[in-house]
Amino acid sequence: MAADPNLESVTLVAVTGVADAHGAARALVMSQRALPGTRALLCSPVRPAGLPPHIEHRAIAPMNYHEYSLFMLFALWRVVQTEFALVVQDDGWVLGPENWDAGFLQYDYIGAPTHLARVDGPHGQQWLDGFRWCAAPHAHDGRIMPVYNGGFSLRSRRMMRALIDNPQIRVEIAPPDFVDGTPLRMRWLGDTFNEDVQLSVLLRDDLETVGLRFAPPDVARRFALEHAGPLHAGMELRSVFGLHSRMRALTHVDPPTVSYAITQQEAMQTFGEVQIVNVLLERGYQVDFAPDAAPH
Repeated sequence: MAADPNLESVTLVAVTGVADAHGAARALVMSQRALPGTRALLCSPVRPAGLPPHIEHRAIAPMNYHEYSLFMLFALWRVVQTEFALVVQDDGWVLGPENWDAGFLQYDYIGAPTHLARVDGPHGQQWLDGFRWCAAPHAHDGRIMPVYNGGFSLRSRRMMRALIDNPQIRVEIAPPDFVDGTPLRMRWLGDTFNEDVQLSVLLRDDLETVGLRFAPPDVARRFALEHAGPLHAGMELRSVFGLHSRMRALTHVDPPTVSYAITQQEAMQTFGEVQIVNVLLERGYQVDFAPDAAPH
């Protein structure tokens, strides 16, 4: 892909609070190869061995998952100097560089539409998962706000600083919906502690009020794919720009290799995953799957 002058305003950034940041580094290498002209920045506690010199490293304190969310909400602007940040992770990177669209830059936040959405209807609010929010009845009797995934997302500097420049917009965490299990665990139906849920759903009205723009679902689904669902029916998956999912990880760059956390049989039975695997193979990836369970 030839360098796009618009990409000079974009920094590829990976943030991880764990000591081993090699996976995040691979996502940066792969994505920067795909998008020449971008800067690349890795924020991690330890600089991984072999990190290419053209990727900047910024040391940060170790963080757990919740601290990561707070960093993305309140501190990302401190480490990214360009007008936009393209967030990547070891399980989220640029898949189809030819599908980059400079029109993405007219929005302040874009991420893959996830299976989870909040529907605000005449009878109150409810969270619908499994892409149930795509069902026709819900589309006509309430406002639907799908969660836009943050693991592979484009954010403007205005979005990165939104909670700094607009202190009246406050992050609030409701009590958990469940506190159960052994060991005891807190659970929220809407994953409300996650930074992407906060930005794309819980705070969206307030953010739009101060002028921030979210991509509509038809643009967001071209931008990135997390899991396929009814939203992607009839869509050509080769037209997707980025890929993200916890069940797929970029484990090698040369040759590019995607390793699944599930078995091949489980992947083939997952909606849309056959097409995703075929796209990866067509693009020259090696695809590995978790081993089948040993027979008893």
